[in-house]
Amino acid sequence: MRRKKKPKKSRIPQILGLTVLFVLLIIGWSMLGAQPDVPKPLTQAADNFKKNPKIENIIDLTGEQAKAVSEKAGEAAKTAGKVLGDAKLPDNAGKLADSAVKGADKLGKQVKQGGDTALVKVSTVWHVEETVTSLRSDPDWVTLQKIPDHTRKALLAIEDHDFYKHGALDITGIARAAFANLKAGEVQQGGSTLTQQMVKNVFLSSEQTFTRKAEEAILATRVEQKYSKDEILEIYFNTTYFGAGAYGIRDAAKKYFGKEPAKLTLPESAMLAAMPYAPSALNPYENPTGCAKRVRLVLKEMLKYGYIGNTEYDGALSKGVVLKNGRTLLLE
Repeated sequence: MRRKKKPKKSRIPQILGLTVLFVLLIIGWSMLGAQPDVPKPLTQAADNFKKNPKIENIIDLTGEQAKAVSEKAGEAAKTAGKVLGDAKLPDNAGKLADSAVKGADKLGKQVKQGGDTALVKVSTVWHVEETVTSLRSDPDWVTLQKIPDHTRKALLAIEDHDFYKHGALDITGIARAAFANLKAGEVQQGGSTLTQQMVKNVFLSSEQTFTRKAEEAILATRVEQKYSKDEILEIYFNTTYFGAGAYGIRDAAKKYFGKEPAKLTLPESAMLAAMPYAPSALNPYENPTGCAKRVRLVLKEMLKYGYIGNTEYDGALSKGVVLKNGRTLLLE
């Protein structure tokens, strides 16, 4: 008896979520910093969002004010859905935009439910400083000065090459990712900055809800107001999960290579930069082929953005990555 094929799980909810997240981040950016030109309907929605209620400091919003702001965010989400619906997009993307319009009311309600939580969390942002201070007291904490330059560049190349140029949110990157995913009909790109990733890892849960995304965007902006880019990069390196039970760059360097971070080579650095994308799936001890493929991509991105030259690139590929157990990841 032939088995029935299981129907493929629809990607539309993911794409829809990414699209609405893009819209909400534009609104947040309009409150917290400069933004590029955006369609007039979105600009108007953002202006209304700022004007009602009258807010002098988003950090102080609580209670009824937070509720009012959340309601405006919901209205803006529905306006965004209408804009997407009216836009001239390819057939596939157009259908997804139609889904965005139909689901706008529901999404608006989700935004309202999550807005209060997000804003109240920002009002207690002193917990961020308290947490960072506690983390830095760890004896295994590694300062940025002790992390090789090529290790930093490997991470930036694959995760956020414009990290030092944009703010907490990369509006251009989010827009590029959102519309690329719409065009493809599936989630192919992400738009999170290193700051957003760090905030998610340190302060928030991994749940994929609009509440958590709103918290992430607002807290990331606050973190960039309190800490320099170098400090944020340092926190990222020391708190990120690199797979195989290794949290932080020191633990990862010892786990995979049996050495301190300061002694990492270029190909070793490329491997560590590859791991945050999918720590479990890219475990070099269990999936050397998949890990090597990602390492090659990291090195290619480093070459693309001018972090290394052709000689360094070819040398890293030729050398490969020698793991602590003596196994070598072949990169050529």
